[in-house]
Amino acid sequence: MKKSNRYKGKKQLSKKQIKAMKNNPLYALVNAKSELEIIIALAVISVPIVKGKLGYEIGAQDGVFLFNSRAIHTALLADTGGYYLPPFSGMALLDTAINDFETAVNNVRDGVNGAEGAKMVAKRALMKMLKKALNFINDLAFDDQINAVEIITGAKMLVNKPIKQDKQDFSVKQGPGTGYVALACMAIRIGRKYYKASYEWQFSIDNGKTWENLPVTIKAKTIAFGMLPGIATLFRKRTFSEKTGLSAWCDPIMFIPM
Repeated sequence: MKKSNRYKGKKQLSKKQIKAMKNNPLYALVNAKSELEIIIALAVISVPIVKGKLGYEIGAQDGVFLFNSRAIHTALLADTGGYYLPPFSGMALLDTAINDFETAVNNVRDGVNGAEGAKMVAKRALMKMLKKALNFINDLAFDDQINAVEIITGAKMLVNKPIKQDKQDFSVKQGPGTGYVALACMAIRIGRKYYKASYEWQFSIDNGKTWENLPVTIKAKTIAFGMLPGIATLFRKRTFSEKTGLSAWCDPIMFIPM
């Protein structure tokens, strides 16, 4: 299949650059210097990253630890899905660590002198190699999110379940037309009782260096208009009521108006 020439002539991003964008996607988006960087940053912000985990810690029962370690090694070696290319560079060391741990477990069973201490040393060495294998799998999954679940489960690892998010106090979405942005937050409430309040809104197009005021409202929502389409814009809000006083500004939310 012929590759698209859409990004012909554009410098490809390294894995290190992409990971840095993942760690701080808002900064990456605001400071993006190319179309490719913008697309990657937007993807990171809008879609949760699928990641894997081993599913057990070093305190796992020795038999379970050994069985799972061998299962991972076998799966990486077999590569039935064809995802693990180039192969994990630590395969030989992982195999050695598994064999060393198995020998140490057998020595404990046979009552060999000092075997218990040697077993823990071998187990820690094996865990170190397993974490390297996990990093290898997560790198592959990060670069191929479409097949991330198959990449992770095919290596006999588990998919991290997304953390349940609390209800957002502040939301930003596209408004009814070009340059319109809809802002909303939760109304002031204590227990089941709502209180009269005023809601202050601001936006910034220079990554928070300066802020512009939007009209204050007495409702917990507003429509900002005249926003610049295609420009990364930060929005934030704060509230005031006689019952609760003046709140701090909330954490800003980045949005690109259409």
